[in-house]
Amino acid sequence: MTEHSDRLIEIAFGSRAANAEAAAQASGRVYVRGLGQLAEDHPKATGRRLTALEALRTYGIEVLAEVGAEGYAKLARAAEVAGRVLKLRREQLGLDRRHVALRAGLPEDVVRAAEESRKLSIRSYERVARALGLDERYVSVRPEPEGNERIAVRLRTIGEADPRLGAGTVSALAEAAWVAMTQIRLEEELGLVPPRTGIEHSNNYGTPGFPAYQWGYQLAADARSKLGLGAGPILSMRSLAEERLGLPVIQAELGEAIAGVTIETVSRRAIVINLSGENRHVFVRRATVAHELGHLLYDPQRSLRDLRVDAYGDLDKPAEELPDPVEQRANAFAADFLVPQSEAVTVFRSAKTDGLGEVMYRFGVSFTAARYQIWNGIDRKGRLEDLRTERRAFPAEWEGRETYTVDYHPIPKLRPTRAGRFGAVAARAAEEGLISWDTAGEWLEVSADEVRRVVPQLRELFPAVWSASGRQTRFSGLEIP
Repeated sequence: MTEHSDRLIEIAFGSRAANAEAAAQASGRVYVRGLGQLAEDHPKATGRRLTALEALRTYGIEVLAEVGAEGYAKLARAAEVAGRVLKLRREQLGLDRRHVALRAGLPEDVVRAAEESRKLSIRSYERVARALGLDERYVSVRPEPEGNERIAVRLRTIGEADPRLGAGTVSALAEAAWVAMTQIRLEEELGLVPPRTGIEHSNNYGTPGFPAYQWGYQLAADARSKLGLGAGPILSMRSLAEERLGLPVIQAELGEAIAGVTIETVSRRAIVINLSGENRHVFVRRATVAHELGHLLYDPQRSLRDLRVDAYGDLDKPAEELPDPVEQRANAFAADFLVPQSEAVTVFRSAKTDGLGEVMYRFGVSFTAARYQIWNGIDRKGRLEDLRTERRAFPAEWEGRETYTVDYHPIPKLRPTRAGRFGAVAARAAEEGLISWDTAGEWLEVSADEVRRVVPQLRELFPAVWSASGRQTRFSGLEIP
């Protein structure tokens, strides 16, 4: 370190240390953020409290040194910065204030007041920012919208062209993008980053002699091989995506037509799963996750285009019937990733009765998916209509392994986008001092004490987040159910 940086650390924290982060962690200091300034904590403060490490990583050592010397430091360049940024992002998304207010859980006149940079609590400004997919840490600090810039533009473009994406869906996806961005940042700070898989993006979407769906089958085999999955059932697509691949899986209400969405934010990608419509059935939900994995693992950025929306109607079609080679490849990938054709045929032929039902039961796939995989595996000999099953009920274990904790999360009425792994990551980050319990409470929309109270339940639901090494636990669980 230089003599200058040593001096800044001493002014900020009143002590010397190997580096600023070590000094921040050792200091135990707490800061309070208002809209325009950062100050030392005091009993009458009404702003949002930040740990020393949280404040340091967000605003830098020079700002904290100024707080140490003066008791506070200015954050806002000008009084109107915050409102300008919020209004600009809302307009980028093509949303009116009513939809932003609904997403933020605030009255519409508060959103208007925030856009006018009027005197409001920092918490109100932050809630509006999160509803817009912004990084709320910088809402009054930087003159342009910070966080998910490309996604915002893409959302408006799709929303204007696709009637399935009304204002409510665009708003939900903007907030889901904030969840993904924040979860990814915290997981990287916690060291919850999975090892490299060796899977690489592919520009190959087939040729006239070897169409995209055939290439999708090959990519499914490639993924199973590189992930060490063998040919057996994948018991939890959610765990595979989150724990083995490090892909946030976020749940949201997106209407009845959309199945899932892939988004690319900061350094990683994420999956948004619709809680409405056919995804209520666990086998459809598994297929949706598998389809989105086909995009996220193999589509280059130019094909993913920051955000890609998939409809139920397309996911249920045979891959070769889709005109878009990107979707054709992802559909074929999903089918063969969940149940390889050769395995579908083996189980079908070895079953004493109801081979189709046995494939569905064993691999956790829908009637349509199982039937097409068997039919394709036997080179389409015989009529598709002759492949039938009488089974209607399947083991509850499938739902248990894939559940997304909406119905029984330890924080009652927590919005779906934050009721998955995100809440556990936020709680552990607070335990580690990366963020304050106040910050975790704001994100989970409860008090700091309530977040502390539910930590044991979150540990039980998401043990990998608290793995001893700070790294993802090895994904396993391929036993036959």
